[in-house]
Formats: sequence, structure tokens, C-alpha cells
Amino acid sequence: GSEEASSSGPGSSGSDSHSAASVDPAEHLYKIPELAALGRAFRSSAETSLTETEMEYVVSVVKHVFVGHVVLQFNVLNTLDDQQLRDVTVDVDLSDCEGYRLESVVPAPLARYGEQVRCFVSLAVEETDGDKEEVGFELPGAASLPCELHFKMVQVDPTSGEPDNKASKGFDEEYPLEVVELTPSDFMAKIPSGDFRRCWDSMGTDGEVLEKFALQFKKLEDAVQAVLDFLGMQPMDGTAVVAPADTAGPKKPHTLHLSGLFMGSMPVHVRAQLQMDDASGVVLKMAVRSPSKPVSQLVAECIR
Repeated sequence: GSEEASSSGPGSSGSDSHSAASVDPAEHLYKIPELAALGRAFRSSAETSLTETEMEYVVSVVKHVFVGHVVLQFNVLNTLDDQQLRDVTVDVDLSDCEGYRLESVVPAPLARYGEQVRCFVSLAVEETDGDKEEVGFELPGAASLPCELHFKMVQVDPTSGEPDNKASKGFDEEYPLEVVELTPSDFMAKIPSGDFRRCWDSMGTDGEVLEKFALQFKKLEDAVQAVLDFLGMQPMDGTAVVAPADTAGPKKPHTLHLSGLFMGSMPVHVRAQLQMDDASGVVLKMAVRSPSKPVSQLVAECIR
């Protein structure tokens, strides 16, 4: 997996940097007029590659998450010395996607050879099943978004970098990219809760959801890491570390305590128990508590 800027998503190893000195990875967004009104991002994902590194154009994405919005930042590198890319955007196909609406596109005006530029696509989270009344915000769903790089290609002299034809507006080009995945765990900020047990007890059971899953893992440590990645939450009380197995004794269950802030404002706590099982790999029993049952359900459904 790749390292996280401030929180963990699926497939990342996750290293948090919420120290006082940490830099806000979304800092540069606040200066862009089309995006400034969104306020502050409460979470930024790891950078994920959308192309192979040895391709003509190397593209990656960072997801900046705001209350009710996701800004996709596409980093685009032009590796061809005889080309200039103008008006660089990424076309995000929302035709099969419920729950997200295209709000704005901020192009990169120019990508010279060897220069990485950034373009942005802002998506609004849309109401799909009427939970806003109860929860206070739209609940984000999972989505797979097909993406394509669009630009005008201008031929340049490799030595000077100047366009061959000064009057040329360039040719419209498209370039396929990997799919961008959005999951509800992208909207979870890793926030330690202080005293987990006290927070857990005070939360009560009104918004509690209980689930049981069979996970296909041969090792308890791998299953614990997968649960951390799926949920994107902060492990508490040292529970991310699995005690060395007593080979002679019975397979002891491992307990996991997790906390986070969903959509930047709603506290969520998870108590999970994982146990090796000869028949099904690892059995995961999980209790999710939050002030809202739909949110607890959404968090539980992040396990897959």
C-alpha cells in the first residue's frame, strides 16, 4: 500500500501525521476561488496512482474531503519532451453513480515537459435515501468513478521547449486512467477519543449496529490490518498490535478499539473481536456506536 497523508483508506498502510507541526495537505485548495467556499478539508487521502509510472503521462489522485464535498486533486506529469499539454482536465464519469454530483472543474492551464501540474474536480455528496433529516448531513455511498485525462497537445521543439507552430491551439487528446474509488471510510477522520471505554459507555446503544463477518485471512495480524484499512479509524489502547500467538494454547480472540469522526463532526466508536477459525479464516464480530444508526450501519458496511 501507499503512505497516507492524514488518514487511512483501503489498500494503504496508513501513517497519521496530526501533530501541531503537520502541514494541511489541502492548504493549496483554499486559495482557488472555485474551491475556497468549501471551508477546510477534514481529511486528505493518500496519493493513489492512476497510471503506470513509465507511461507518457503519469497521473495520480488525492481525495480531499469536506463536509458534503469531495475534491479530487489530479497530479499530472508530462514526460514527453516534444509536447506541451494545455487546458489539462480529468473527465470523471458520474453517469452510473448515485450520490455524487459534479460541481466544478478547475483545469491546469499548461503542463510543460517534466513539470507536474494539478487540476481539480469538485463533487457534491447528494441525498440518496432521506437520512439528512435524522443525521444532519448527506450520507456518502461507495462509488467507482471512471476517469479520462483530457488536454490539448501542442508539438514543441525538444531543445527550446517552444511550440513548433506559435499559432497552434493544439489537438484534443484523451488518455485513459484507472478508476477512482470512493468509500464511506474516505469521510472518516482518525481522531483519538481519549478514554475509549468511557466514550463507549456514554454513547449508549441507541445508534448501535452489530455485525459478524468471515474474513479470508490466514493470520490474525493481516485481518486486523485489513479492518483498520477498511474503516479508516484510529486504533485505541494499543489494540492495533496483536499479541504473539501462544502456539500450544487455544486461539485467543483479539479485541480492537477504534474511534473516529465521521464527516468531520460525528463521533464513531467500534469494538471488534477477531478470532482465528479453522473453517472460515478469521471471524470478525463488530459493534459500531455513534449518535446515528444510519451512520453506524454505513461504517459497518465498509467491511468487504
